Amino acid sequence: MASLVTLIICIAITISQAIATTYENILEMGITNESQGKILTELTMQQISSAIPYFSDNGEIGRMINDINADNKLALSALRCCQELLPLAVYNLDRSLSTDVTKAGVMSMICAAGTALETCIDGFEDQPRVMFESVYNKLKYPIDINKGTTKRMAKLNDVLNKDSEYPSWLSDGDMNLMWADSKIKADAVVAKDGSGKYRTIQDALNDAPRYSKKRHVIYVKSGSYNENVKILADQWNLMMVGDGMEKTIIHNNFSHGTGFQTWATPTFAVYGEGFIARDIKFANTAGAINEQAVALLSAGDRSVFYRCSMEGYQDTLCALSNRQFYRECEIYGTIDFIFGNAAVVIQKSSIMVRKPLRGQYNTITAQGRTDPDWQTGIVVQSSTIRAAEDLTGVTTYLGRPWKKYASVVFMQNNMSKLIDPIGWTPWDPPTPKDTVFLAEYYNLGDGAETKGRMKWPGVRPRLGRKVASWFAVDNFLQGKDWLPETQVPYDWGLI
Repeated sequence: MASLVTLIICIAITISQAIATTYENILEMGITNESQGKILTELTMQQISSAIPYFSDNGEIGRMINDINADNKLALSALRCCQELLPLAVYNLDRSLSTDVTKAGVMSMICAAGTALETCIDGFEDQPRVMFESVYNKLKYPIDINKGTTKRMAKLNDVLNKDSEYPSWLSDGDMNLMWADSKIKADAVVAKDGSGKYRTIQDALNDAPRYSKKRHVIYVKSGSYNENVKILADQWNLMMVGDGMEKTIIHNNFSHGTGFQTWATPTFAVYGEGFIARDIKFANTAGAINEQAVALLSAGDRSVFYRCSMEGYQDTLCALSNRQFYRECEIYGTIDFIFGNAAVVIQKSSIMVRKPLRGQYNTITAQGRTDPDWQTGIVVQSSTIRAAEDLTGVTTYLGRPWKKYASVVFMQNNMSKLIDPIGWTPWDPPTPKDTVFLAEYYNLGDGAETKGRMKWPGVRPRLGRKVASWFAVDNFLQGKDWLPETQVPYDWGLI
């Protein structure tokens, strides 16, 4: 049998010659599932890398934008997003091949790569059809290969239920950093008044280490920081600590209404692994009139947000990809204000529904799973869902399914009467009603009555305890393997 490297090279050559061989052929070559997964991952990386020049400023899409409308801000913003997302997809796939990444991490990163590719395509949905189809056709093949990889790895690993090798996300020493109220020893201090080494958060990040296995702590003193902050994919194990969600405030106002695609609007964006935030407010102040405007975007694997606030209107919190945990946070918004395709658990937090524009209704979640083998979803547990202000005459839904296999679970929450009895509402155009998984388990409050819920096959208003427990921290995030030794306050299962 040829070596793995030789086989990959042969496959690449064959594809370059009119793509006579597809990924289905690889699955029939009689090699192990694990080797198939590695081959498909390498092949996907090659295909994405070959597509990157297509999205350069002088590439085909850039030229198409100039030919159709050189002043099209949204199209140019979508192009900039793809220029970041495609290398991010390659990065995630490359990391999935690393020996220090566990089985659960491999699956998470493969899913994250697929999400990055589809997010690039989504940015062109509101552009001329010829432009959208050109982008779609360029990325369809690597997306298909990536889905094949996911399927093979899911069968091999049975990831979320049986992975016993999952290591600690946080070291033993992180407990003192995360949860003690004593003075934190910081590696860098940011202060607007000049009392720290840095006056801006981005300046502190520019000096932060790359690929660090050691926790690097940035203390951001009280103040209002008007910045657009980005933590890069190679900035591992950063921690950012503020003086409280009402004292340390990071804000900006990029929005779809002012010419930015959704994924270019975040006030604060996280792509690095192992990020922790504590006692900070992330706000997008664009207002409801400016449509999509993200306060926090998180795509970093194994991220934790504790006692933080995310404040905006439409699309406030973008849990884009990978594994994330939120505890005792406040999340404010109106339309689709918790969205994305991460594996995310939001626990003991406050979901604060705001007043939208006249004639609009509210939807709390919009989940973006497009592959049934992706172990992703939005889970809201043991939290309070209520109005942030007077919402008289405004209809509020638990969510609407953004993508074909949207997965959302509300369990053991206290829901106020603002939740409409039907619970869920369709996307436009509608998502298939039998492929989604929109579930509730033992919620309380005036808005928790389920007898009037939407009668779709994929709506599960009275989830059984056995299935609900699969979405708890222990199973969904493998929490027992890393949270106990950090002494993080959390509920590992159902209450």
